[in-house]
Amino acid sequence: MRRQLLIIILLALSASVAAQEVLVPSGHRRVKVVSTSNNKAPNAPLVLPFFDDFSNYTGAPSTTLWADHQAYVGHDYGPKPPTVGMVTLDAIDEHGSLHAGASTSIFGADTLTSLPIRLDTLFADTTRALGPADSIVFSFYYLPGGGGNQMWQIVGDTPQEQDSLILEFYRAADSSWTTAWQRGGISVDTLVAQTGHTWQYVAIAVTDTAFFNAEFRFRFRNYCSLPTSSKPGRAANCDQWNIDYVMLDHSRSVLDTTVDDIAFVDPAPTMLAHYRAMPARQYRTSDMATSLAITITNLYHSPIATSYAYTVADSDGNTLDTYSGGNNNAPPFNPGRHYQQAPAHASPAVTYHFDEGNTPRTYTITHVVSEGSGDIHTQNDTIVYHQIFDNYYAYDDGTPENGYGLSANGNVAYRFDLNVRDTLTAVDFYFNSTHNNENLSVPFRINVWQANDDGTPGTRLYRDTQRRFPKFDSLNTFCRYRLESPVVVDGRIFVGFEQLSPNFINLGFDRSLNTSDRIYCLYGSEWEPSFLAGSLMIRPCFGQSALLGTNQAAATTAPRAYPTLASNVVNIEGMPTGGMAKLLDMTGHQVATTRSNTLDVSHLRQGLYMLLINDNNNVVVGTIKIAIVR
Repeated sequence: MRRQLLIIILLALSASVAAQEVLVPSGHRRVKVVSTSNNKAPNAPLVLPFFDDFSNYTGAPSTTLWADHQAYVGHDYGPKPPTVGMVTLDAIDEHGSLHAGASTSIFGADTLTSLPIRLDTLFADTTRALGPADSIVFSFYYLPGGGGNQMWQIVGDTPQEQDSLILEFYRAADSSWTTAWQRGGISVDTLVAQTGHTWQYVAIAVTDTAFFNAEFRFRFRNYCSLPTSSKPGRAANCDQWNIDYVMLDHSRSVLDTTVDDIAFVDPAPTMLAHYRAMPARQYRTSDMATSLAITITNLYHSPIATSYAYTVADSDGNTLDTYSGGNNNAPPFNPGRHYQQAPAHASPAVTYHFDEGNTPRTYTITHVVSEGSGDIHTQNDTIVYHQIFDNYYAYDDGTPENGYGLSANGNVAYRFDLNVRDTLTAVDFYFNSTHNNENLSVPFRINVWQANDDGTPGTRLYRDTQRRFPKFDSLNTFCRYRLESPVVVDGRIFVGFEQLSPNFINLGFDRSLNTSDRIYCLYGSEWEPSFLAGSLMIRPCFGQSALLGTNQAAATTAPRAYPTLASNVVNIEGMPTGGMAKLLDMTGHQVATTRSNTLDVSHLRQGLYMLLINDNNNVVVGTIKIAIVR
């Protein structure tokens, strides 16, 4: 194949198997650009130092530093960056879709341009002039996509030789851009063989007097080429370049590869043992992790004593618990061997258990690392995790690093463990935007299975009667699919889909948490465990609250029920021929049904309920809140 690492097909299955799991480089989630103040006058250029390590935000590049928004700031597109966070240039535009000119030929893709920076004076309020003698150095780290230890762990796509990443400086005198550095496509393995480490450091001295003015700017640009694929839906993204720790300042040397900085490397972890989010009703203290994985880096020349702590706060900001890891020395900078190893910092114990209860709630866990001598780059010293207890399970972090599907028709099942009986009412799927929206025509059906004693999918509890199709909006978010009828479930279950086409469905696949031991595929008569390191972006939703606020289109003529404050009987208008009305309590359990135009509620307790009205295909065509009063 022209692009060796584009399609990752696991050959661990026998050659006679008709279908196989497939991974492709995906798009990524986009967020709306929000302008924030940088405490400077409108249109006033920035002053030195310029610094961004993309550590304290995600989505569009910060408007306080950057002029455009095509590149994407995230956490998981490259392993172990210099500090937490990175910016990625690829074939996806600011709307989450492939660039308009995307093709198998070379095309210009993302651009990341700085705001104007003053290189005429050292400070905005002084006449101290800058020049080549002030040792102004521009530096950054980069890493091409396609990195990973094994084929099934690879994140992103390796840029081919004809693809490139380019750095340009702006000449104000003639309004032109000059190439300051460029790199042709190359694999991570080749870079590691050449240099001994993954992330590559680049330092460029700014010496041309044409740049010493108040309008200096720099920009990164990348050039891509889509692969040739015989399967529609696989061409979603390609040729990623990850950039981190961008710095422009005076009194520097191009020979100095270290800086004075203590920082986190990975994003904050979940405090649960298996999930990133859980239904509030399902959570038990036994779901807590016993310890956390924290990576702290020392970018100094020498060992530095660091202090580490985390706090747990409720939604009102009240501190519920504080953990202190004390002071411990971190080894000095040495690529691959400069991380804090002290257990109290690297694997801190979980000392707090969240309260059990049915009420949706969110906790904020804030991790802080510091050093005694002071740190000028404090934004990478804090990482935050929001622990959500709502009405859904989630293994993923909301951002896909790959696209997932099967090479032919088959079933995919994803395991979830319930602590108490509940009612499954909807499933959230995240589908990637693809070239020409080819995956929108790939049909599938939602399925639910009870687990066997051996942990594999067993009895099927639910299967759609009608075909579904992928959908997404311009921001590439989860889309909610209501089940045609609620399903009461308990214990260990599997939620997934049946792919009804050999074309590629391109489901989001998150690489930040490996749950491959909970993913099974059925190609013929036997369920096979997955070999892919990551998480499917599938979130089962429970109870009547999951039926509200979805993006499903409403029925053309919605049924009506009255009175909505009832004591004995609820009347139903517009009941579909052959349909059924089902009444669910606040936990999502079915408590009454009728196929007529009246529903007897005289035997039920006072409280809030949800009335579901299904058509003759068991598809929900109306949802109405009912309050029973006595």
